[in-house]
Amino acid sequence: MKKLLIMTSLVLILVLEVSAIQIKSNLLEFANIAANTNKTQILISGSLKPDDYYFFTDQKQVNVTLSLFKKMVELQGLRFLKLDDFYFVDIDKSLNANSDFNSTSYEEPENLYYIKMQGNSFAELNAMLNQYDKNATYIAQDNAAVIKATEKQYSEILSYLPNFDNKIVEQIRFKITILETDLSDLRKRGTEVNSLLKAVDSKDFRFFFNMITVPYIENSNVITQAADFYGVLNFLDQNSITKIKSSPFVVAKSNSEVFFSSVKTIPFLKNTSTFNQYSTQSQNTYDYKDVGLTLKLRPVVVGSNIDVDLDLTFENLLANSDKLTPSTSKKQLKSSYRLNRGEIIVLSGINQDIETKGRTGIPLLKDIWLLKYLFSTETTDLSNSILTITIEIVDDEVSIAKVLEKSKDDDK
Repeated sequence: MKKLLIMTSLVLILVLEVSAIQIKSNLLEFANIAANTNKTQILISGSLKPDDYYFFTDQKQVNVTLSLFKKMVELQGLRFLKLDDFYFVDIDKSLNANSDFNSTSYEEPENLYYIKMQGNSFAELNAMLNQYDKNATYIAQDNAAVIKATEKQYSEILSYLPNFDNKIVEQIRFKITILETDLSDLRKRGTEVNSLLKAVDSKDFRFFFNMITVPYIENSNVITQAADFYGVLNFLDQNSITKIKSSPFVVAKSNSEVFFSSVKTIPFLKNTSTFNQYSTQSQNTYDYKDVGLTLKLRPVVVGSNIDVDLDLTFENLLANSDKLTPSTSKKQLKSSYRLNRGEIIVLSGINQDIETKGRTGIPLLKDIWLLKYLFSTETTDLSNSILTITIEIVDDEVSIAKVLEKSKDDDK
């Protein structure tokens, strides 16, 4: 019996202790705790009675985040609004459609709001507004947006804005190099080219050269030795084995697309015939089409790595004759890579087979109808080459370090 009384007393004491540390706060007191925690100002509507809403915490000096406070008051049928540099708590009229101030239903009116942005975040803001089926108007002079929304929507937008607007979006710099290797020319210069390659024969050199000319025998198309690779490209270019056609730099923000193209505008002969009851009239016109390489890159910074979505389209001119009726082929590659800064993607094996038809013979006579068959011959020239595109994610820190190192050497 004594043991039972002792156990009952202990349980009673424990319950009293637990209930003793639970702090009961009305709406105004709870708002003050949240305001002090977040170093801001929270105002309560005069239409609310603070003692109608109570909140329990386990200690007096509890830290209440704004997201926690917002959720707690919304569960009590209130709304938490951000207005300029302070917050406001009021009745959520949309949840009180049958209250005294409205006998039927309540639809909150929309107003125009001006949102000043710190960073280049308009695209992200507009993407978020799509969730509300709304769009914003951008004011470039002020780097601001104007939207039409309800007071509650405006408050929610302001609360989400700091998540992306006050962050510096990292930029990624790409170095794109376009190479062309004429296989027909290499076959003609076979002995000469073999002698040149033997003079610099090494394991790395063979690996880089194979990636450009015969990529199907290698297991990877990612290079980590950028300086050595560009040294090989320079050697091949100087000896006319592989030509460097273009080498631009492009810059993209994280999660934004950058576009590069290298094309030729080709005319296409178009014959139009018009028929009537007396005669047939024909008229030749020309259409123009861009043929060549287009490249789209979308980088996303993920920790220390960079994910790159790549979309490559190559339209190749197959045949071109004196009748201006060229034919083309189209190749497209979509792929994703996870890379480190300083690494290079090598996209090779893009074959170009071009058939060029022409006519050689005695000038003037070779261009006259019927006579051209007597004073000229038709020629067909076949050329075969490989196009290679390399994409390097430039490591700016490494580049700066090399520049500083070079300047020190120059000073010496």
